[in-house]
Amino acid sequence: MVSVIIPIYNAEKWLRKTLNSVLAQDYLLEIICVDDHSTDKSLEIVKEFANSYPKIIKVFKNPDKGSNSARRFGFIQSKGKFIQWLDADDQLLPGKFKAQVDFLLSNKKCDIVYSDWQMDFYDSKNKLIKSEFIKRTNYQDYLLTLLKNIWSPPNTYLMRRSIVENLHKQGYWNIKTVIAQDREYFTMAALFDAKFCYVQGLYSIYNRWSNKQISAMDFKKRLAYQMELEKKFRDFIKQKKYPKKVERKYLACLNAHVINANFYNPRLGMPFLFSIFNVDWSIVHWKKQLVAPFIYFLSLFKYFLKNLGYSNIMRCFTNVGTKQ
Repeated sequence: MVSVIIPIYNAEKWLRKTLNSVLAQDYLLEIICVDDHSTDKSLEIVKEFANSYPKIIKVFKNPDKGSNSARRFGFIQSKGKFIQWLDADDQLLPGKFKAQVDFLLSNKKCDIVYSDWQMDFYDSKNKLIKSEFIKRTNYQDYLLTLLKNIWSPPNTYLMRRSIVENLHKQGYWNIKTVIAQDREYFTMAALFDAKFCYVQGLYSIYNRWSNKQISAMDFKKRLAYQMELEKKFRDFIKQKKYPKKVERKYLACLNAHVINANFYNPRLGMPFLFSIFNVDWSIVHWKKQLVAPFIYFLSLFKYFLKNLGYSNIMRCFTNVGTKQ
């Protein structure tokens, strides 16, 4: 059985379409709906569906607050062998579970599958502006793909329950994470050695609309949160003790993100110390590369200023050439 876990907050405009997209799947499933204290008619709508499909749809109210808290609570209520995360304003497409579950059943070494997906753009009046097809493929190193922030939405993935249980025990979905919650979740899955596999086909729709909370957050503030998150990834990578060549490749990717972030917000500085010779320049735009040395050395100075203090830095300079 597949357990579809949907955190719901003020999604009345999308909820019927989302639930119908799940009910259209040709596979045994349960739908765990967790209302996160909605103030619109979302709870009424989901209860209406539950009355029509009492053996499939289960409705709960989040005892805490927040989407990650709702996801964690929803997982505790689930029983399925496979877990599908789904936001209340996104949809699944027909045949998703048939294709992805069949693949997992025949590929025991695979833990998480992903497929192609579609991004639909809506205006403030919920009118569809355009659709964009996102092609995916088999990536040799999916952790590197995630570190590069080659992103796919949660509804494109399908996971074995054992992997979700491990992540749950480790505290993910992390209730303290403010942005990029799904990026953290699936990156940590890869860091915990989950094997990702590609199943060809278009099976999910991710909707972008004007009221998405992430778009409302100040861009520079988002960059600061991103730096904090990537510092966690860096620390975990160093603890894992990958082969030196592999570790260097992963860290070079995260170092490139520091260059990118400081291009837009020079106040960020370095969250960790790194060499300018260990940067994955393939993910730094050429215009940023032109000023990268300046960005790097400014960030380096701020790093030492923050960690050593101005007086200690000056003492280092004044003591150069002395016995001290």
